[in-house]
Amino acid sequence: MFQHRALEEAELGPAVWRVVGDNAPAPLRGMVARGLAPLPPRDMLVALYQLWVTNDPDLAAVAAKTVEGLPRPILFGALDDAKLPPGVLDFLGRKLPSHADVLDRVIRHRNVDDGTLSGIARVCPESVCDVLADNQERWLACPAIVESLYQNPNCRMSVIHRVLELAVRENIDVRLPNMDEIRQALLEGSPAEPEGDAVFKDAAGAAVQEQHSRVVEKVKSAAATEALDFDAAIDEGLSRADLESLFDHAATDELSLPVEDEGEDAPAKPVPVPPKIEEKLGDSVWAISQLKPMAKIRLALLGTTFQRFVLVRDANKAVAMSAIKSPKVNENEVVAHAANRALGRDVISYIAKRRDWTKLYLVQKNLVLNPKTPMALAMNFLNRLHAHDVKKVAFSKNIPSALAVAARRRMEQRK
Repeated sequence: MFQHRALEEAELGPAVWRVVGDNAPAPLRGMVARGLAPLPPRDMLVALYQLWVTNDPDLAAVAAKTVEGLPRPILFGALDDAKLPPGVLDFLGRKLPSHADVLDRVIRHRNVDDGTLSGIARVCPESVCDVLADNQERWLACPAIVESLYQNPNCRMSVIHRVLELAVRENIDVRLPNMDEIRQALLEGSPAEPEGDAVFKDAAGAAVQEQHSRVVEKVKSAAATEALDFDAAIDEGLSRADLESLFDHAATDELSLPVEDEGEDAPAKPVPVPPKIEEKLGDSVWAISQLKPMAKIRLALLGTTFQRFVLVRDANKAVAMSAIKSPKVNENEVVAHAANRALGRDVISYIAKRRDWTKLYLVQKNLVLNPKTPMALAMNFLNRLHAHDVKKVAFSKNIPSALAVAARRRMEQRK
């Protein structure tokens, strides 16, 4: 993202300095913030930017709101200035992220910064995505633009597929969590087809667009110096009970979910699946089944909890690994995944090697009880379990015998 700073007097110009500079009267600054000062388009926009970027507690929010409501002649008149400061261009990108006509002029401006382009690429409408993707010279020099386009659901699947093909061919360092899986799919898959754009959009559905809308609002409301965590802006509000119901629905045996200690041989009790979850599962499975691997891999990163639930179980290793690598995966999901025997060994191994996840006790316990966990790691986690859970492992018939023997040995040592 672009790093904002207050403009110097020479950058502002004498007219703007008089109305927003250090010695400008408070009433006059207030008039500027509300868009009431008699300034030409360029000076009006620069003055509003200065009030916003200095984070004036009384005027910053007012100035930002004024920019959102400025008439097109003022905005376009300001954008016609070839010397418009880069910070002002980024300001417009943040405050008008859904206005394609304004963004189109911003991204074509000679002073636009790479950070601004990558920020706009993350939130902009489809037509602006197309323009950014076509500017190969710019994104080849700044791979962050590609990363943002990939995570913007408005960017058509065929467009991002084409961009990634060139990026991989040119050995561009695109830093996406699932880039290894993308490379694999590109090598094994077919060329991008525009016919698949509608299929991807249908599979992503309204839920992904709702998540994107929250990201857009986060960008619009952010202060000049605020760090933007797009994944934190996405909160589906699913409780632990919702997730347990979801994963228990797909359980293949009694160990697919962590259960309360109700005795040695007590099986897990099935959790009723709420109708809304059942409906979403059915819709997701059908829509996702229509996608090609490259589209599934992308949806695994962009999608909702329900979509990741489907994709992490996909027979294609690249798809499943993309789902578990999504930055949106939360701790509740990891707890359930760690216990799920239906998942591939690569997924379980990935979870077992993530130190931030294996700090959670439930993850450690579930990994020990999951026979797909690498033995060396399972033995390590066994040493961290409480006595009653070690006992559960010792008498489990669904794990490698060497692990059960080690658990019984630990029980004997504690006597």
